[in-house]
Amino acid sequence: MKKKKKNMLLLLFTAAFLLFLFTAGRLFMYLYRYHAEASAYQKLQAFANPGEDTAPLPEDAQNQTYISPIDFASLSGINSDIIAWIYFENTDISYPVVQGEDDDYYLHHGFDREENVCGCIFMDTKSLPDFGSDNSFLYGHNMKDKSMFARLNQYAEESFYQENKSFLIYTPTETRRYEVFSCYPTRLDSDSFAYDFETPAAYADWLNAVREKSLYDTGIVPDASQKTVTLMTCTPKGSSYRFLVHARLASE
Repeated sequence: MKKKKKNMLLLLFTAAFLLFLFTAGRLFMYLYRYHAEASAYQKLQAFANPGEDTAPLPEDAQNQTYISPIDFASLSGINSDIIAWIYFENTDISYPVVQGEDDDYYLHHGFDREENVCGCIFMDTKSLPDFGSDNSFLYGHNMKDKSMFARLNQYAEESFYQENKSFLIYTPTETRRYEVFSCYPTRLDSDSFAYDFETPAAYADWLNAVREKSLYDTGIVPDASQKTVTLMTCTPKGSSYRFLVHARLASE
């Protein structure tokens, strides 16, 4: 009887140990992939110097040649889906922006087109790649290490907004500054998810509606003559919610 009990305990111990090894192995592989994917995006920073002066150089002033701080030629050689680079001056959001053939691929693939958990910052397929839509949507994952678009959730606090009132989007032809005017979590079936509008009046109504949803008053009032960008990411509120940050194209 004692021998049978001893064998049972040994069997349970062995099973528990094997389960531990399996769990530890999966955790190690997950953390390894996490680190590798973060390193891949870090290497892309070598092709970008966001925040630098992009005014035409003296020898180009006559033709007003735009000198981009982003090496789009090299980045396009890695992934031809690149359309822009997004950069926040006071936080660590600095990533290439792509637009794929659908709105699923870049949820699971990085800029190098390798499958990963970080995905890539991407524009939805209904928006014009030159940001010419009334409202363009950019999506990024809410990663636990605060990478990608995770920090957008910090806009829930007005103090974060005060330090990050605007951001830059670089395209191959221009630098666009966007001013944040509304931030809030909302359900996926919300009317906030709109792109183009039949009339300026319809667009103006939408702008007023999403501005009123903001968690606090930013003091920024967009009008229908201005293009907007909506940044979105997942939120702790649940899978049926997204955190949205609406921003208007600043006047020159």
